[in-house]
Amino acid sequence: MFEKINKTLVFLIISTTVLVLSAVVICIAPIINNIEIEIEIDILGNTKTWSPSNWRNMNCAIFADQEKKYDVKLDEMQKFKKYKNLCYRQKAMYGLEYSAFIINSILAFICTDLTLLHYLNVGKDFEKKTGLIGLISGIIGFLITLIYVCYSGYIFNNDVAYGILESSNIGTTAPILYTPTNLLKLYPNGARYKWDNGNKYIAINENDKEENSEFLLYKDLGKKQYNYNSEYYEMYIKNDARGSSTNFECNIDKSFTGSLNSKIITCDYLYYEPYDSVENKYIYDRWVASLILSVIIVVCNLILGFFGFLLFQNSEKTAPSTEHTPIQFKN
Repeated sequence: MFEKINKTLVFLIISTTVLVLSAVVICIAPIINNIEIEIEIDILGNTKTWSPSNWRNMNCAIFADQEKKYDVKLDEMQKFKKYKNLCYRQKAMYGLEYSAFIINSILAFICTDLTLLHYLNVGKDFEKKTGLIGLISGIIGFLITLIYVCYSGYIFNNDVAYGILESSNIGTTAPILYTPTNLLKLYPNGARYKWDNGNKYIAINENDKEENSEFLLYKDLGKKQYNYNSEYYEMYIKNDARGSSTNFECNIDKSFTGSLNSKIITCDYLYYEPYDSVENKYIYDRWVASLILSVIIVVCNLILGFFGFLLFQNSEKTAPSTEHTPIQFKN
């Protein structure tokens, strides 16, 4: 089936693809590129900086030690276990994002360089070893990139967006996991509250009992209600134009608690001021792009290993056999 395929050319194309894609991921990956986002951590407007490049310096052992303390309560034990697992995930994510694509780039460069020489009919006697190098490189690249995809995909789909874990707060009254207070769950139309035909306005997560239901996850950051949207902004400004609209009461500030208010009972939805930036979409796009390219690299590494094996096997079969030259005796 593969006899008519130019294995050297395919090997060259795949190794070049892995090299290029790995370089792209290194440039756009969301964790190792020193991206920083200012988040509010309380209603007073105090801020902290979300900087995932700090994940590499996190002390996860302290959470494990707190979990094992003999006098810790069950709910505290579960909390420290959650913090410990989060810490180890984040630290592994940083290490994998930093190392996986550098290793991929180095191995792919070696394979590309050697295969290019063979494709130009240089060093043909070394082709068997190049195939073996390709097989090993494909296996290593496949495993390390697959592990990265698993960690990155899990954090992207399950962890609280912009959560800042601080081990220095253990033993104090300050929170250990800081979550953004300025990043609240909204309805798809951009509203914070909806009238439930009962006696109050409810948030979208009001009846959601799942863990972290009140927080946005990283996978939610790309939705239009959490980024600047001209339609939302125009609607908010129109409603806020008191005197020219009867719906200005539908715009509220963050002091609203969701209790019944006869002044705004005519509003089906209540709106906070919409987002005026696209930084959430920026983080989301980089993360998704890195995941997609990583999956492609995983597939390419499989193909690289397979064609490395074929190249190794083919070179072994076509190697010239040793022939003995007959000895001639002169009379």
